Amino acid sequence: MQSIRIVGNGLAAHVLAQTLIQRGLEVEVFAADFPGAASKAAWGLLNPVHLKTKTLTYGALGFDRASAFYTDCQERLHAHFVEPVVLRHYFRDELEKNGWIQAWQEGLHQHIRCADTYVEVLRAASISIPHFLSASQLDLERRGYWRNSLGLEAELKNIPPSNWVVWAQGVWACSSSLFGWVPLRPSAGVQAEWNHPSSDFQPLVVHRGFFLGQDPANPSVHRLGSTYSWSQDPDDHAQAEQELIRSLPTYPEAQSPNSLRFSLGYRPASGDRKPIVGHHPEFRNHLFFNGLGSKGLLLAPQLADLLADICVHSDCEIPPEINIARFYKRFKSGR
Repeated sequence: MQSIRIVGNGLAAHVLAQTLIQRGLEVEVFAADFPGAASKAAWGLLNPVHLKTKTLTYGALGFDRASAFYTDCQERLHAHFVEPVVLRHYFRDELEKNGWIQAWQEGLHQHIRCADTYVEVLRAASISIPHFLSASQLDLERRGYWRNSLGLEAELKNIPPSNWVVWAQGVWACSSSLFGWVPLRPSAGVQAEWNHPSSDFQPLVVHRGFFLGQDPANPSVHRLGSTYSWSQDPDDHAQAEQELIRSLPTYPEAQSPNSLRFSLGYRPASGDRKPIVGHHPEFRNHLFFNGLGSKGLLLAPQLADLLADICVHSDCEIPPEINIARFYKRFKSGR
């Protein structure tokens, strides 16, 4: 089999590359950094419970697969970027508390524990996405699989139909001549970081509207975020930074941070909040891997397995709710 080409340099691209390598396949990753990449500002929480709806999140049944994937990568790549954590969400009021108690009674008892002022998600993990990406890139470079360029769309478009190309460009797919018709809705997220002397990682992430915890790869770095907005207006991003600053007094665990650093990223979300995976309607050997939104850590390993199966077996069925075919009516052939 020819090497499988992957276009992208974010979480989806690197998870797919490492999945294919685990299966003994060769890859070529065509990558370059873009400003505002989602992976640069993602908090990095692997969590199976949706805190707003008090239900298991979409893809939650793949939590064990995702957790095993990142742990295995940590060992294979000789890096440290994963730590198991307990996620603690504090109740806003008595009504929310009662809602969580009801959720516990109706089936979430295996996933959560309710206390007097908070609920804890018992199985979660904190993952330093930038450190994972860095370790994966070093591995790809060592294997000779890394191509530091994204300016090859016309060339890749015309490769033989027997060769696979997977496009995992995040929000930058909006400007692609191949997949620019796919209705991605970028959502902006801002995260705050600061340094605080700390030699030990505390396996607890606190949530009072935003997530607060330590970077598992560097426990002296504390993180708060991320905000969520459909706006791409720079003024709104400045307001998001102020929103994080105003929230800090509600986090006594933050211990009076100073010298805050802010990062901005755009999550590649879809209008129906489901991933988008599948074949280009005209160039069937070109696959789309995008739209993971804020659930990328959880969904990427599951979907990478599916894409790997497609590349090996060609005729694998894609669940209709995530299949890019649901948007084919937007495509107009350029031929």
